[in-house]
Amino acid sequence: MKRVLILFLAWIIWGNLSSAWANLSYDLDTIVVTNSRFAQKDYKIASNVTVITQEQIAASNVHSVPDILRTAQGVNVYDNNTNKTAIVDIRGFGDTAARNVLILINGRKVNSIDISGPDLEQIPLGAVERIEIIRGAGSVLYGDNAVGGVVNIITKKGEGDLQGKVGVVYSSYDTLGEHLELSGSHRDLTYFVYSKYLDQNGYRDNSGGLARDFNGRIGYEFSPSFLADLELGWHKDDSGLPGGLSGSELANLGRRATTFPGDFSSTKDRYVKLGLNAKPWIKDVYFGSIFVDFLYRNRDTFDSFNRFGPFHTKRAIDTYGIDGKYVFDRVIFNKEVNFVTGIDYYDHTNDILGSGDNVDDITIKKRELGIYEFLQYEIIDNVYLSTGTRYNRADYEFHQRNVVVDQSQSPDKWVNSGGLKYEYARGSNLHFGWQQTFRFLATDEWYSTANFPGFGITPGLNLNLKQQSGEQYEVGVKHNFSDKVIIGITPYLLVNKNEIFFDPATFGNSNYDKTRRVGIEYDQRVDLLKFIDIDFLDKLDFITGYTYQDARFDRGANDGKEIPMVPVHSASQTISTQFLKYYNVSFIQRFVGSRFAINDVQNTTDRIKPYTVFDGKVAFKKKNYEIYFAANNIFDKRYFSYVSKSTFSNSKSYFPAAERNFSMGVDLKF
Repeated sequence: MKRVLILFLAWIIWGNLSSAWANLSYDLDTIVVTNSRFAQKDYKIASNVTVITQEQIAASNVHSVPDILRTAQGVNVYDNNTNKTAIVDIRGFGDTAARNVLILINGRKVNSIDISGPDLEQIPLGAVERIEIIRGAGSVLYGDNAVGGVVNIITKKGEGDLQGKVGVVYSSYDTLGEHLELSGSHRDLTYFVYSKYLDQNGYRDNSGGLARDFNGRIGYEFSPSFLADLELGWHKDDSGLPGGLSGSELANLGRRATTFPGDFSSTKDRYVKLGLNAKPWIKDVYFGSIFVDFLYRNRDTFDSFNRFGPFHTKRAIDTYGIDGKYVFDRVIFNKEVNFVTGIDYYDHTNDILGSGDNVDDITIKKRELGIYEFLQYEIIDNVYLSTGTRYNRADYEFHQRNVVVDQSQSPDKWVNSGGLKYEYARGSNLHFGWQQTFRFLATDEWYSTANFPGFGITPGLNLNLKQQSGEQYEVGVKHNFSDKVIIGITPYLLVNKNEIFFDPATFGNSNYDKTRRVGIEYDQRVDLLKFIDIDFLDKLDFITGYTYQDARFDRGANDGKEIPMVPVHSASQTISTQFLKYYNVSFIQRFVGSRFAINDVQNTTDRIKPYTVFDGKVAFKKKNYEIYFAANNIFDKRYFSYVSKSTFSNSKSYFPAAERNFSMGVDLKF
């Protein structure tokens, strides 16, 4: 333990001496909307927020949203060897992270209403303008799923003359990707269109897939007081599911093998969203802005598992929604007032139909209504009080046909928040926040699809489950050293009751009694070229982040045990430089500490070994083209990002991460 503490003290000290972040003055003025559902400059934000800019995305060596999120401080991403199964974990939720971290695209919820969680494969990274990451609860503003954090992915808009980009990338394991981008504006019209094709064999046998994407965004300004924004998206993928390998299979077959060659998954995902922004007041009078979004999403999936016989599941999910909000942000009597209030309404239908050995035949409907308000008010100079409240109600209907059942449930919840912030200098503040949290059950968390009659386990509903609730406390400091260095430290406490989880003993869902998460998040950003002058360097940026989290069961059969799949220590550092005007080089180092395997709630088996991975990218970039070469896992680390424990013994299933691999590509602009 002493060696671990020394290692991380050295990490932080090294970061204090050399960490940096590009263009700090610009970053301070970056507009952030996720933290409060109205636009605020980054230096005004009190809570722990990370903004991954388009510049950082371009400098990185990654090609997907899950991979860029892996580089963010305090974010743990793991998967079952395909990005389609990637799970984003913030503040230590482990196997329940998919339902406790909210993913948004331009404010639209991406989390599926079923147990599968958000599918990050449907969001092509090339269409992303920036990503805003809120570490910590967002239940008051966003409702369901926003317990551990919120990730809002902002897509690009068109501007200027018609321009385009076409690119191709080739990577290890016979991966070929192509993309086309068109954007621009004409008078009051803006447009952005993006199309992507990705064909990959995958590191492991049966881990490849074929994905196609189309995204469009069209904006029109009817007048300075009325704007419309139309978003369209279409995604289709077919992916293999390689499954895990036992210890003996790893030894005999190797890391790249699979014992599930016939398992696969297919997805079609389509959405449309129309956003309206109006200021219906007379000229030169401002009483706030009104925003209304109308959305529709259709998601069809088919999963096929064949190890013990054909077990197929088809799910069809339709979602209709309306989000409306009123925003007032002005200075009144020399005091800042920021206020937002709104209504969220969603109507979901989830049809689950089995075939082969799967006897599922059920429709679950969920209607959600949320009403919220949030106020941030400058009570005295540079001291801000914030308070918020939300009422949420969900109406479920269950129509089970294999065993005739027609039932309904109508849980509801009030949650509140409060906080104080003191801005003692530009970009520097002390803050305290308290927030109540909740999460309603996903539609099929009420329903077990398992069918093992010999063990007394048959498909059916469990309507005795309780809804999850909790409270979060956090304090923090963000200090700006003259726009040269910014550091942030945020300790937090998160307590949940009735956290919902999959119980491997019953093959159904259940409630933990109580869970407790204590942590400290540290990040530092420095612009090194403001301290030294090197003629041939145009940019020299470093990012350092470290997270400590102690996530444990509190009460019940697992009292005092660590929550599986949650590393106590994690850290990252990014180095990015531009020199001789056209050359760009970046390196990313990620450390993930040891943790217990999924399902090991009693902590009876050995921990998964920690790992450190280095990635790098070299690019030559001119006005009309870019050529780049990237290397991932440069030192060929053999590690596992995901491990699960057997229900019936201490044996484990391992999902080997990729070894050293490479990619190269060309982007042409016109």
